[in-house]
Amino acid sequence: KILLANYEQADNYRGGDSIQIQETKKRLQHRGHVATSINSDRPDAHNFDIAHIFNCRSFESLQQQITHCKQAGTKIIISPIWISTKRSIWGSRGCHAILNKGITEGESSITALLEKLRQRKLTVTLNDYSVNSKGIVNSDDKTTKQIGLLLSEADGLLPNSWLELQSIRNDFHWSGNRFEIAHYGVDPSLFLDADPKPFQEQTGIKHPFVMQAGRIEPSKNQAMLCWALRSTNLPVVLVGKSKHWPEYSDLCQRILGNRLTIIDHLPQHLLASAYAAAAVHVLPSWVETCGLVTLEAALSGTPVVGSTFGHELEYLQNDAHYCDPADPDSILRAVQQAWDEGHHSPRCCRLKRRILEHYNWEQTVDSTEALYRQVIDQHL
Repeated sequence: KILLANYEQADNYRGGDSIQIQETKKRLQHRGHVATSINSDRPDAHNFDIAHIFNCRSFESLQQQITHCKQAGTKIIISPIWISTKRSIWGSRGCHAILNKGITEGESSITALLEKLRQRKLTVTLNDYSVNSKGIVNSDDKTTKQIGLLLSEADGLLPNSWLELQSIRNDFHWSGNRFEIAHYGVDPSLFLDADPKPFQEQTGIKHPFVMQAGRIEPSKNQAMLCWALRSTNLPVVLVGKSKHWPEYSDLCQRILGNRLTIIDHLPQHLLASAYAAAAVHVLPSWVETCGLVTLEAALSGTPVVGSTFGHELEYLQNDAHYCDPADPDSILRAVQQAWDEGHHSPRCCRLKRRILEHYNWEQTVDSTEALYRQVIDQHL
């Protein structure tokens, strides 16, 4: 019996972690296990063999979840879904503040700031601390230490990439040896060679466009994408909710004006169609442990641009274009290269084949199940 637990507010964000839980639960049940999912900071883990907790970015949630699971005497597996939060806060909040200034005071007012950002020489000041590009804060970073201690209490870790595991070792000094790598998967029945026509007919957008799917917020860096493309004639479509950062969505609109289309939500079949209709999919993000939307877009045969910041390299390898999320010129070059390359190029075909062979949910659950067995066997 397995309890899959995400933090309490996860439904409000509906990210890759929620999709991983949904797909893992479905396949565990197909394999004869009893699998239950819940979004709770205080899950009731009694009568479960394994409590599998997703996400360690919220210390308060993780602490409560582990406490409740230990009190129930349940073995604990954690999928950390970790990327250095302080470094990503530096990038996302730095970009947001600079572009806000640029749109209100003019482009010349931020030329020097953009260069400092690109060179990683900018210090970003928040309400109660300052942080530099290396994620070093000007106060004692107790939260990172506390998350590290909580991870050490788990019976095993299930990162989504080898790069994520290395990040966990670097940031938390985790030295455990009970882990498996559970790469994200993509459902080919939804995304493989999708048809662009349903999206075109639904929206009336018949011309090629640059697309980014995902919540519209500073961590996903849509405003920098818009800024990078402001002097081109390329239309941009953002597909994602903006309810948590409405002013950020407004900033994107102010940068690109009527060349920007924002679509709050698309059901899965229309999202797949949108990927196929796009000339290129771009994710210049500060927070990706995988870039699930990039894999989905790539499966449709669309050229993709990934970020140099996260862990996407392990998935995309040399079959994508890459951009520095702090550098609008880098974003522009990568978008233009991907646009010129076109659909179904050799690069796109190689990536599609690798996704089909290696990044599917059955293999994700193979790794998940293997770690469950290790943990249970260890305690017999």
